[in-house]
Amino acid sequence: MRFYRRAIVGCCLIVMLGASGLGISGSSKEQAISPAYLSPRWGRGLSGGRIEDSSPTLYDLDGDGKLEIITGTTKNGASPALAVLEDDGAIKWQVVLPDPVNSSPAVADISYPPDGIPEILVTTGGDVNQCRGSIIAFDRNGTQLWKYDTNDAQGTGTPCGNWSSPTIGDLDGDGDVEIVFGSWDRNIYMLNHQGQYQWHYHVADTVWSTAALADLDRDGDLEIIIGTDIAGGGVLPDGYRPTDGGFVLILDKNGQKLARRQMNEAIYSSPAVGDADGDRRLEIFVGTGMYWYLQGRYTQPYVYGFRVNTSGSEWVLEDLPGWPRPVAYPGMSSPALADLDSDGDLEIIIGTGYDGSSEPNQCPPTCYGALYAWHHDGSPVSGFPMWPKDYMGKNAFIRSSPTVADVDGDGQLEILFAMNWDVIVVGPNGQQENILHTTYSLFASPAVGDLDNDGRTDVVIGGSNYYDSSHGWVYAFTFGSGSYNPALRPWPMFHRDPRHTGYYPVPPRLSVSPPSLYVLHQYGSGSSETAYLRLRNAGDRAFSWAVSSSPTGVTVSPASGMAFYTSTVPLTVTITTTGYETGTYSLGNVVITGTSEGSPVLGSPFNLPVTLYVGQVYRAYLPVVLRSAR
Repeated sequence: MRFYRRAIVGCCLIVMLGASGLGISGSSKEQAISPAYLSPRWGRGLSGGRIEDSSPTLYDLDGDGKLEIITGTTKNGASPALAVLEDDGAIKWQVVLPDPVNSSPAVADISYPPDGIPEILVTTGGDVNQCRGSIIAFDRNGTQLWKYDTNDAQGTGTPCGNWSSPTIGDLDGDGDVEIVFGSWDRNIYMLNHQGQYQWHYHVADTVWSTAALADLDRDGDLEIIIGTDIAGGGVLPDGYRPTDGGFVLILDKNGQKLARRQMNEAIYSSPAVGDADGDRRLEIFVGTGMYWYLQGRYTQPYVYGFRVNTSGSEWVLEDLPGWPRPVAYPGMSSPALADLDSDGDLEIIIGTGYDGSSEPNQCPPTCYGALYAWHHDGSPVSGFPMWPKDYMGKNAFIRSSPTVADVDGDGQLEILFAMNWDVIVVGPNGQQENILHTTYSLFASPAVGDLDNDGRTDVVIGGSNYYDSSHGWVYAFTFGSGSYNPALRPWPMFHRDPRHTGYYPVPPRLSVSPPSLYVLHQYGSGSSETAYLRLRNAGDRAFSWAVSSSPTGVTVSPASGMAFYTSTVPLTVTITTTGYETGTYSLGNVVITGTSEGSPVLGSPFNLPVTLYVGQVYRAYLPVVLRSAR
């Protein structure tokens, strides 16, 4: 088992250390504007140790219309704890944990049947100096519901620690959620909602990545997409001989391997999944880690984009056109997906970096961290990459994973991430817009929401305090009146949502097949003909549909309903043929509309032309031979 000691331990003093950096050419994007400086609206000290890599999760736990803040602390300075804060920074509750937290808590109603009351899940033990940990579930009031210990892979007498955050989803579509996480004990686990073991997949090395969940083949079941690291020299149970590096894995709901891609570097980054190019197929994007880089193997770092070929018995992760993309540094950041330029396609955003920090205003040429953004085809977004500066003009390693939202209410998305003591806010053109300043090192991802429902954007992050560095601190920054835009928060927290699915949902889309009807009627044989349609939701969110109009003499049954994810609704079309002489008649269009949250869905309205032929109809019958599969 390998642990990334240099990055995890050394970066805590990043603002006080100097080191030689990687040279950046004159093409780097220096800031042409002076970013606005913003102080916290409030900061709150916790009883637990410093907050390092635990990104806050925002969720209305008690149903009062205001968001609570959920985060975990390390044991650095004090006992580790899980803390929940109110919107104004008041501590709702804290519980002492047996092991530190460097993961992000996940929140969802995991009860079965669902009762509408959320629970909190947290993995513990993400400390390279003490391999011990578990996953624990709490109710919304801080009462422990269950605890599951991982394996003792090192023979120390204690279960191994967990850096990977929990991911919650209904993998098999039965209404009962499952929990997936990776562990330093070299396994990927799935538990049921009661914390009971369902299966594990052994990866032969540590897992740092947080799993993404997505229905890659649109069959109604969710697949698990996750990164691992691997040391070469051995043979895996399936006979594969890996080399030093890592894997990107896809597992099915039963823990069976669907695809595996060998990588040159350990994969600490957590995959992001979405339909980036609008082709109705899901793509996977992921960064790497930097273990092998720090061991002196200075191969070109990349960020990867994959499509999944599902045609064979084992799926294949194929490089997308234009991918992978070379970057100046490796890193631990996980990508975010968002439509930065409002063109309907998704951009891919990620931070990179190398352990260290520049002196003020010395980047370029001496830089340590860069923010990248690409279009789905791998071409860079204008203004990127960019090398951000903190409040002292320093550039540093970006360990934080970006979040994306319109924070100032201007109708454009901003990118947020932590660097040194600050949350950096960057516009969609790569210009640094804001510096949200704290008084201690920040490594986690900021979360964006409207904590108190006042119409103003709040940005929340955890760290510590220069004057109280033995405890964790949570900071909230608030933008101006009317700045909150709930419709423009495509990636508002770590791994996108409180369940940490890492999935950018496909918008609901109305699909009807066949796209037209040509109906044959034998003259004189009866008064009507029947044809059939299939209405399908080609997106993720349910929508309502209705037949808004149809030609005279044409009826559709049913005439309205709901279209759920992956569901197909059979429609019967009846055409009255009375009064028609022989010939071909264009009857007009059946118009079907779909709406979600008061707005038309993609593909709506759908116009279905109906043509009726009346005359002599000839039919040919072909024999069919069936053979029993014995």
